[in-house]
Parts: sequence; C-alpha cells; structure tokens
Amino acid sequence: MPIVTIDPQRCKKDGLCVRICEKVFAQAVEGSPPVVVHEENCNSCGHCVLVCPAGAITQTDCPPEKVHPVRKEILPSYESMREMVVARRSIRTFKKKDVEKEMIERIIDAARFAPSAKNTQSTQFIVVQDKPLLQTLASATAEWLGKIAKQLKNPLMRKLYLLRGEKNAEEVTQWISQFELIVKRMRSGSDPILFNAPALVLFHADQSASFAEANANLAVQNATLIASSLGLGTFYTGYLVAACTRDKAARRLLKLPRNHKAYGGLALGYPEITFSKWVERNPAIITWM
Repeated sequence: MPIVTIDPQRCKKDGLCVRICEKVFAQAVEGSPPVVVHEENCNSCGHCVLVCPAGAITQTDCPPEKVHPVRKEILPSYESMREMVVARRSIRTFKKKDVEKEMIERIIDAARFAPSAKNTQSTQFIVVQDKPLLQTLASATAEWLGKIAKQLKNPLMRKLYLLRGEKNAEEVTQWISQFELIVKRMRSGSDPILFNAPALVLFHADQSASFAEANANLAVQNATLIASSLGLGTFYTGYLVAACTRDKAARRLLKLPRNHKAYGGLALGYPEITFSKWVERNPAIITWM
C-alpha cells in the first residue's frame, strides 16, 4: 500500500511538495504534475501534507484527524519568547505540594513535539512521583558519586582519568571534594540530588536510534519552557542521568528497557522561591564566515 499519494484532480501543480521534500517528490518541469519518485525515503514528517494548499496529498501516518491549523493569533512575539527564555531559572527549592498528573502530561505533550532526527520521535519518558522511590534514587546516585570519589583518590585510576584529557588535576580534586560533600549531606538527611522535588521526568531512548541523545535533550528544552509557562520550576538532574548510564542500581530502580539509555532528566515542582529579575550572560562568542 502506498505511503504517499497525490490526487491528480486536486493537485494545483504548484510544486510546493517538491520544494519541501525533494527526496520523495519530483517535477519534470515547472507547472507539470509532481510525482512520488522515492517513497522509501519518506519519514512521515507530514511536511508535504501540511504545505499543500489544495489538500491533494495523503500520507498514511498523517490522516486528516491528525492535522490541525496553526493558531497564529496566539503565537508569542519575539519579545515574549525572549522574556520567557531569559527569565527561566533552575529551581531547587520546592513547595511541599504534589504536581498534578495533568500538569506533567501537558509538559510531556510539549516535549514530544521537539524535533528529532529523521522524525524518529525516539524519546520516551519515565515519570516518578512515588516519594520513597525518589528518595531511593537520590540516595543511590549519591552513593555512586561516593564510589567515584574513592576511585579518583586512587593514584592509578586518577592518572588514567587525566590521560583522557577531559579534566585537569585541579578539576578532579574539586570533583572529589564535591562528591564527598554530596554523600555527607545525603547521609545526614538532606537531598543534594533531587532537592526533595515531588516529581522526576526521565528522558530515555533506544541507543540505536539516530541522534538519540540530541533528540532527548531537545525534548528536555521544550519541557523546561512549558513547565515554566505553567508556573512550575525545574532543574536538570545531571548526576542522576550519569548514574543511570554507569550504575546498575539506578537503572534497576527505574526499570529502563533493555538497550535504552537515559539521556536527560528534569526534577520538577512548584517553586518555593521565585525570581523577579534576571541576570545578563556572557556575550555570545560568534565566528562569522
């Protein structure tokens, strides 16, 4: 069964489908009927269906009920978008209030619309709201960091790490101190990993998917902005994501599917402390060519 078809009766021969996707469509000369020449290259992005003003193109993964008009009247201006971007802060102080399931679903709904390589839509989500599990995940991550600190204290292991060239000796020393402090705080009843956030969203994917890590982190960015618009605070759970990659305990707790890897994570909740100002960043370093 064809994936992409063109209705010759409705087609206006404007060639928009060819211009938007030359890897699938072709047109002999301007004004002639476009044809599907390489259907096997179609990745079901829907561009052809969306761009055709006559509605002459059908694509099996983009039926009419999945196509919606853009509500241009509510699209934010540049000023609105920039203000949201510069005002967003990482939040690590949360109210003792659960995040409603509907709110998390709205965040994930926005995340799933992030671009992905070849339209694989490879990113999947794990949502953790169970408080004992959140505490166990935080504790497991802290203990893993403690193990890393011990390894880095070993002269041989430290030398091997430095030979990789990713960090210098001073940075590694700082890491040891930071990791040991995290373990100490965790064991004393604090939570320096998730900061008692009432919810965690983990972004994961099959490692074989094209650009799986980039896809996931594009989804993370969508999620942070939508969360901010909903009055929720977030921060990127870098230590926990790293633990999911390198520590079996964290993977086991989250029940990550086989061959899947965690590529991003957001702790979220209602902010206990909010910000009414934003601070300037370093000027962009740009090479114009």
